[in-house]
Parts: sequence; C-alpha cells; structure tokens
Amino acid sequence: MMIRMLMLAAVLSLGGCGALIDRATSNFASDLEQAVVNYDEPLVVERGLPAFLLILEARRQASPGDSDLLVNLASLTGTYASLFVEDGDAARRMSARALDYARQAACLDDTPLCETSGMPFERFEQRVTELKPEHVETAYSVATAWVTWIASASSDYGALADLPKAELLLETVAGLAPEYDDGAVWLYLGVLNSQRPPAAGGRPDLAKEYFERARAISSGRNLMINVFMADEYARLVFDRELYVDLLEQVMIADPEQPGYVLANRIARARARELLEQADEIFF
Repeated sequence: MMIRMLMLAAVLSLGGCGALIDRATSNFASDLEQAVVNYDEPLVVERGLPAFLLILEARRQASPGDSDLLVNLASLTGTYASLFVEDGDAARRMSARALDYARQAACLDDTPLCETSGMPFERFEQRVTELKPEHVETAYSVATAWVTWIASASSDYGALADLPKAELLLETVAGLAPEYDDGAVWLYLGVLNSQRPPAAGGRPDLAKEYFERARAISSGRNLMINVFMADEYARLVFDRELYVDLLEQVMIADPEQPGYVLANRIARARARELLEQADEIFF
C-alpha cells in the first residue's frame, strides 16, 4: 500500500517548483511548468514531459554548478518515473537519477547532507541536526527523491533500510518550515505513519494529525490529501464512514485549483476507484 501511494504522491512535487524553473531555464520553461501543473489531461503530460526533461538535462550539462536546476530535475524526474514509467527497472533507474540530482545539489549548496549516502544512522542523524532553515529546499528535495527511490526499489531490503533516514529528514524539514511545499511534507509523513496498526507499534493518531495538518495548510485545494488519508489512515483504523466521506469530498470538489489541476484530476480518478472498492475493503 505505502509503495503505490508514495509513488502517486510524487505528482504533488510538481506544484511547488515554479520558482526554481523560472530561475533555471528562463520564462519559457516557467510557462511550460505552469502548463504542466494546470493541465487537465494526464496523457498529454505523460507524452510531453520527457522532452522537458531532456531540455533540462541539456541545461544541466551546460551549467553543472546550478543547484536550483538540479533540485528541479530531481523533482520532475522522480515525478515522471513514479507516475508514468511502468517498467520496474526503468522506474528504478530514473528514481536513482532523481536522487543523485538532489544529492549533488546538497553538495553544491554546502549542506550537512553532502556525502551522506551509506552513512550509518547515528552519523546521519547528527548531520540532520545541523540543518538550518536555508537548507530546507535542498533537504526536502533529497528526502522526497529518496522516498520515491525506496518505493521504486521495494524488493531491495537495503533500500527499505534507508526509510528511517528519509523519514527523519522529512520530520526535520517539517520542523524547520511547517508550511513548506503547501503542506505536502506533512502528507508524506502521514503516509509513512499509516503503515502499522497500534498493536504493531504504529502511530495512526500521529498519521491523522499529519494528514489534517496537510489539509489545513493547503486550504483544501490539494484533493490528493483526501485520497491518501482515506486509502491509508481510514483503512488502517477501519473507519468506513471517514473513508467514504473523504472520497466523496474529492468527487464533488472543484479540481480546477491553480497549481493542482493535474494532481486533482488524478486524485478524482483514484477516488472513484476507491469508492467502488468500499464494500470489498470494509467487509
């Protein structure tokens, strides 16, 4: 469950990268990014985004020291791999590329996250405590690319062993900048804390708090939050009434929210599928 939902969550990162694209690739690319996040047909985005990735890659090769561009590439590469690449090996390669972009940016920006790949948890934890507000953008890029890569490599126990590090990084970003990325950081944490029931050491109460915080910060514009909360939290606590209510809210809401049109169209399609499965889930 977590793997599918975290891979879907990658679409959320599209909404917050407009400023980066504008700085990195001029007004044309900024306009193109706005077209992507506000387009109401995922198929067009699926077919058009690869050309955009190649354009950004060409610019990266011309400007290897541009950390903003690397952060942007990490976001868009991970998004495309998660949403549109069905071949498992290809998705893993693209997710690994996205994580590499983010880690390169962490070094270019001289953050404590530079050269932390493979570091023991205790040492990594110490590095994370050294992060400052000015590191949030890059730290969030590393964390979300890391989670996406872990999801794509779910059969690799070594990759799964990195999940506590990625979660710690997300928690740190949330502490430094609670409203970052329009609250999406809390959405990631809500999903991660919805994986185990209380009897197995899980904290669904914490997951609920995180989901609600994400909803409040986004002012309800991000319909994907309802989908995640239904499919993760409501299923975990076996609350059919909440499950149905959250998904029905998605179905009647206006998806045409600036910066979330694409995400909301995907959310609505997923909500419809989940409502049809309610009788099977809550037997």
